[in-house]
Amino acid sequence: MDRQERLPATGHHIRTAGSLHVRWNGAREADPNIARAFEIAGQGRFSPELLAQIKAHTSVVYLHFPLNLPEQRERILKFTRIIRDLGGIAVKVESCGLAHSWERWNELLSGNLFEVYCAGVVLVGDTGHYYSCGMHHFGLPECEVASSTPIEAAAELMNQFNFWQIHDKPTVSSGQTFSVTEKAPRFRSSLQPDTRYDKEDLFHNPHGIWRLTPA
Repeated sequence: MDRQERLPATGHHIRTAGSLHVRWNGAREADPNIARAFEIAGQGRFSPELLAQIKAHTSVVYLHFPLNLPEQRERILKFTRIIRDLGGIAVKVESCGLAHSWERWNELLSGNLFEVYCAGVVLVGDTGHYYSCGMHHFGLPECEVASSTPIEAAAELMNQFNFWQIHDKPTVSSGQTFSVTEKAPRFRSSLQPDTRYDKEDLFHNPHGIWRLTPA
């Protein structure tokens, strides 16, 4: 029996300076729910070998940072690299549902502002809308567009609208219009509360959601 197998199945909490909260959960057996969550959140990017490692995991470490990805990214990189060096397998951002391999995680968080956006914002959909999840990492509302919009056009619109908010820091008002190019269709913005997730849910965005409808 190796050292990992002898770890107790209890959790440990550590608080450090700068609002970092660390929680470690040891386990005697791999949790199949976590393995499945990583597989879904990896969006098809994880190799079979990496998924096999995740399925065989024996513990989980949770790092809790303030919800400000641009300001916190150096600290996030520092502490996640420590976890990697201690044998960590992959990263999952619990407040948006994205998972990354170590290589992709480091590449995105070490890159330009759009790559940082890609590290913490995911585009998803339900029966009525395509929408983003993770803009609360930047202190900004999400956006959504009707699912009748062609999926590639919807993704381009949402990514450009979200990144415009992050990069340009505009003052956006309900009724304002937006388009991805001068000749592209225009969409009118309307700020709505985030009722998709409960306020206690990590996915919930307290800043709301910009609903984009054809102008």
